[in-house]
Amino acid sequence: MPRNTVATPRIAAVTTGSPAAGCVACNGDLTFFGSRRGYHYHRCRACRTIQLAPLPGKEDLEHAYAAEYARSKHIEPDADFYQHSSRHYFEAILSIVRRNVSAGRVSEIGAGWGVLAGMLMQAGYDYEGVELSEEMLDYCVRRGLPVKPGGLHELAGNDRAAIVMTNVFEHLVDHDQWLHSLAALLPERGIFITAQPTAHFPALFGTLFRLGIRSLPLPQLHVILTPPWHTVLFSIRGMRILLARHRFELIDVQPAPQQREKGLNGLLQRVLEAVNRVGWRIASTKWPLVIGHILIFRKMADGSSSNRQG
Repeated sequence: MPRNTVATPRIAAVTTGSPAAGCVACNGDLTFFGSRRGYHYHRCRACRTIQLAPLPGKEDLEHAYAAEYARSKHIEPDADFYQHSSRHYFEAILSIVRRNVSAGRVSEIGAGWGVLAGMLMQAGYDYEGVELSEEMLDYCVRRGLPVKPGGLHELAGNDRAAIVMTNVFEHLVDHDQWLHSLAALLPERGIFITAQPTAHFPALFGTLFRLGIRSLPLPQLHVILTPPWHTVLFSIRGMRILLARHRFELIDVQPAPQQREKGLNGLLQRVLEAVNRVGWRIASTKWPLVIGHILIFRKMADGSSSNRQG
């Protein structure tokens, strides 16, 4: 995770628009959760997803990613340091890819500083990646990685075995349209893997740190509640409902490991991960101290449905 406080991006129109009519995951009723830096988070009464309302404007946000994201301090700005501190995190994702995808082309949306790209290529996968940040893209290209500018819509065909992304889904604003395009890029039984912060941890600690007083500003919680970059923090149930609308079955959920920073942050990350290993065995997805999860989805055939619970 980044070491520094997140800077507020200069997005003039990001808070314009009408408040959301309902939860983006299940269309449930929203209730005010709290505000941070002029942005307002709401929580779904039904699936417990947390989202900005109104959501940021897509074009304004994409422009901010291209021009400002690498220097926003939302992600570690030192590419070399990030290669080291995040290796443990991406090794866990690589292990999940290996368990679910034996061979074939793997596309990564949001290649970032290219850590997973290098690992997937070394593991023998036919890799392709896309990245919105101009600075991160330039770094990947200089390293000889097959990463091109843009996002999901720069990909074509449906012959890939899997699509992977890490810490991207919580940044989207047009989820149904985006997932419609994603489904077109995968064949039946194709795998979609997303690692992302989820709603349980910020819901609990966002409430505890304010003593339940919703009029107080929300805490950042180490770059989790960071508008406008984090637009929606889905619950696992919310993700299952949302993805099922686009014929994706949730087949597995794993706790996302902590990164490995230096100093006190690194020590706390190791302690939390050790605690979470025990808690996960006891309570699985209901354990509240897991900051993020890795969710593995499989594209279903037309007319099929899933009854699995997230």
